[in-house]
Amino acid sequence: MDKYKKIIIIRVFLLSVLALLAVGLGIYDVFWAAAEVKSSGIFEFQCGITTALGILALVMIIRYRKALRSEKELQIQYNKENDERMKAIRAKAGMPMILIFSAVIIIAGILIGYSNTVVFYTLIAIAGLQLVFAGITKFIYTKKM
Repeated sequence: MDKYKKIIIIRVFLLSVLALLAVGLGIYDVFWAAAEVKSSGIFEFQCGITTALGILALVMIIRYRKALRSEKELQIQYNKENDERMKAIRAKAGMPMILIFSAVIIIAGILIGYSNTVVFYTLIAIAGLQLVFAGITKFIYTKKM
């Protein structure tokens, strides 16, 4: 359990870096971004994604800190992560590769979106549909298995 506790501590550190990065990008977006960049829809999408990632990181930090305070909570968290049934369901739903590919597609969409908005909307829609279908598949297998 000590090894898992060290893994959780590393996760909290990395999530803290992500949350600080999100705050830094938010401050940059508000105070130093150029006016022509602020007026684009892609910039607004980028700000929304950054804010969502920051909030998600904070929620995960809170959850992991709660688990670190109690051995019982830590054991429950460990059991949830290492549940063989859920690992099989995630594998059938294509996780974590679908999540990684969707994140790469969203990043590519944001970068390309400043020059071509049609490609931006197409890539974001593709990534969103990938995630929706993976979620549906995971839900179906959760009920089926």
